[in-house]
Amino acid sequence: MSRSPTPVHSALYEGRVTHVRRKEVEHGFSREVAMCYLDLDELGSVLAQHPLWSTSRWRPVQVRRADYGGDRAVPLPDALRRVAAGVPGVPGVPGGPVRLLAHPRTWGWCFNPLALGFCFDPGGEEVAAVVATVTNTPWGERHDYVLPASGGSVDVRVAKALHVSPFLSMDQTYRFRISPPGEVLHVAVDVEEDDRTVLHASLSLRRRPLDRRAMTDLLVRHPAMTWRVSAGIYREAARLAAKGATFHRHPAKAGSR
Repeated sequence: MSRSPTPVHSALYEGRVTHVRRKEVEHGFSREVAMCYLDLDELGSVLAQHPLWSTSRWRPVQVRRADYGGDRAVPLPDALRRVAAGVPGVPGVPGGPVRLLAHPRTWGWCFNPLALGFCFDPGGEEVAAVVATVTNTPWGERHDYVLPASGGSVDVRVAKALHVSPFLSMDQTYRFRISPPGEVLHVAVDVEEDDRTVLHASLSLRRRPLDRRAMTDLLVRHPAMTWRVSAGIYREAARLAAKGATFHRHPAKAGSR
């Protein structure tokens, strides 16, 4: 039986996530984070390296199609290419590789406040666009923002289209700044309102090979990452409520009683 090819482009990114709020009440936090960067064309060979990782059978770590963006009836790389190709100024996306920066499902739970699908040009040399999939909680709604790249980097403003935090209004703009995924990867999201930044969120990450050792380390050092992400969201929400931050109901619920 032939062996799967060794993964070349996939990686593990580790570092810190930081949030700083500058509206009404000041609030912030910084925590360690680990995210998988998966070349979706080599996903099978990545997961085959470790018996505790899978796409289909239950394992402590799973990469399931339903956990990510685009049309769930379509394979993930094709879905993200279609989303990106629907935006003017993103040439060549349908033919290039797609690499996903996200949390996998761990111990039966997956939540990604932000997952990034890097859509490369046909030669796989440069990022042509990034599909930023934002998911809210507890509703589990998603929205895909398409961010055209220039020179492999992203610096784009988009109108907010999804209610995410009950402590932020909908009348806001996101500014995404994303570096090319190399030995380091920087992601910054500024939430802007009335021409000022009311929230700054960032990821500062360093790359390491996604080999069997790194896959074991993820289970040992970050054993319940997605559970921690969800718990952290509720913990920070409770802290904001205690500080007196204004509460904004979900727009779909605002008129219902």
